[in-house]
Amino acid sequence: MKIEHIALASNSEKESDEFFIDLLGLEKIKKFTVSNDKMAQFFNVNENHSFIRYEKNNISIEVIITNKMEKVKDKFTHSCIVVEDGVKLLEKAAAMGYETTKLPRVNNEGYYLFLKDKFGNLFEIKSQ
Repeated sequence: MKIEHIALASNSEKESDEFFIDLLGLEKIKKFTVSNDKMAQFFNVNENHSFIRYEKNNISIEVIITNKMEKVKDKFTHSCIVVEDGVKLLEKAAAMGYETTKLPRVNNEGYYLFLKDKFGNLFEIKSQ
């Protein structure tokens, strides 16, 4: 079994591009619209939505652009991504205005690293 993609939401394509392209280095692969009837069947939302697919190597993220200005309310659900240097990524993210968390692990063996996009999606960051 393998995960084909992770789906998240965002308030804007621009914010999504900044996070997934400029910060994480993924590529925008495609953009498409899902009709209101399909959205109603899939998600119980009767409104057209744009979807954007970002990919690089073995990761695929599908972002649903919502027309609502709400943010994520769940504090626990997150995705974990492995990058070359998590501390360096968090420094770049903080410089770009993203919320980051860096807590020392027990016995100072590295850090627990977390990052939020502007919508509030939470990512745990691990280094290779």
